Formats: sequence, structure tokens, C-alpha cells
Amino acid sequence: MTNKFLLMSQNTELTQQLTTLCKKARWTLSQITTPTGLVVELEKQPVTGIFWDLTDTTLDTTIATMTLIREQIHGPIIVFAAKLTERIQRKLYKARVDDLISFPFNERIIQPLLEQRLWLYQQLKLKESAPTKKIISPQVVSIGSWQIDQKNYTVTKNDLPVELTPKEFQLLAYLIEHHDQVLSREQLVNGVWGYDILDTSRIVDIHISHLRDKLEDDPHKPDHLLTVRGFGYKLVK
Repeated sequence: MTNKFLLMSQNTELTQQLTTLCKKARWTLSQITTPTGLVVELEKQPVTGIFWDLTDTTLDTTIATMTLIREQIHGPIIVFAAKLTERIQRKLYKARVDDLISFPFNERIIQPLLEQRLWLYQQLKLKESAPTKKIISPQVVSIGSWQIDQKNYTVTKNDLPVELTPKEFQLLAYLIEHHDQVLSREQLVNGVWGYDILDTSRIVDIHISHLRDKLEDDPHKPDHLLTVRGFGYKLVK
């Protein structure tokens, strides 16, 4: 796919320089002479990037236009200016401009700069389009003599049903999801209850105790729902 750039400028010398550069790189370049014309052109066709001549417009107009078009341009926006004060640079970078180049500039630097920017945007595009691997938890989990059916919200021990409250089941499911990890009481509260509880330690300890009473052979010497002193709890299979 050919890289297409738009140049907003009335500067003949700048236009010639960038036209020559784009021809060498086998990119296409279209010149637009007004900010409004550039916005209209973007509605007609997608482009790879924008060259913007700050000498042909005010800073306020430039900022307003950049704010308007930035989400449409998934590529570099490069601004050329005769003078770049700290204030101008700060405002343009806040408007999500990629690079600021002062006149006169070294043409031999522009192409490597653009190639780097194009490479970076291409990597971002590939990352966004890459399929994400969805981790699918097994619907039925076996832990010793326990069978936890996460689809039907049922638990059995030695093939006999175990009655858990909804919150006990959620806590058990959360521990299963993070099995072999030490989880603090705060992590368990955030993961299961989803909000702050004044007595975090007590509410977690009570629910862990209930789960041990219902599932462990010896609640005082648990095989799976373990206490890690000074840290929290973990579930081991």
C-alpha cells in the first residue's frame, strides 16, 4: 500500500523539497493550501500522515485543526515552522503533533525520521489488529475430592452436594482463578466484593472459615485453603 501524505502549505520551496523527498521514497504527496481544504480532503480519502506549514496559519487555527483531525490520522503529523518557541512547542505537543521541524532543515534527516514514525505506527496497528487470546477457564474444576461447576454454580465433595452461599461461591471461584497465588485480604475484598469494607480482615476470615468448615476434611489443618501468615490466603490443588 502506497503511503499518502497531505501537505498544508503555500510555500513553494517547502512543497518542492517534500515532493522530491516523497518521490524518492515512492510516496504520494498532495498539496492543500488552507486548513479548511485539508479537513475537507480528509473526508474524501484516508491518508498516512500530514505535513503542516505553520507559517501559513496562526497557532490557534493550527491547534484547533489538529484537535479536530488527530483521531482521523493514524500516522505522523509533522509541523514545519520558521521559529519554534517553548510555548509553541508545548502547545503543539499537547495537540498530539509528532514532530516539530524548524526552517531551514536538513532534507537527509526527514526521510529517516518519517520512516521511523511510519514503522512505529505500523507496529501499533499490528498490535491492535492481532487477535487476543482469550483465556477460558474450565467449567468444572476438580480439587481433591471437590468438584466445582462454575457454570451451574454447584459444588460437590465426594459426590455429595455442598451448599455454599453466593458470596462463598464467588470467593471460592476467585481463589480457583488465582490458584497457587498468595492473595492479601485487600485483594480478595476487591476481587469478590468489589468495594471497600471497613473490617476487611474479619469479613475475609469469616468466609474462609466457612469454606473450610464445608469443604476441608479437617478445617484446622486444611489441605487446599491455606493461610500464609503475614500475607493472606492461597488455594492449592
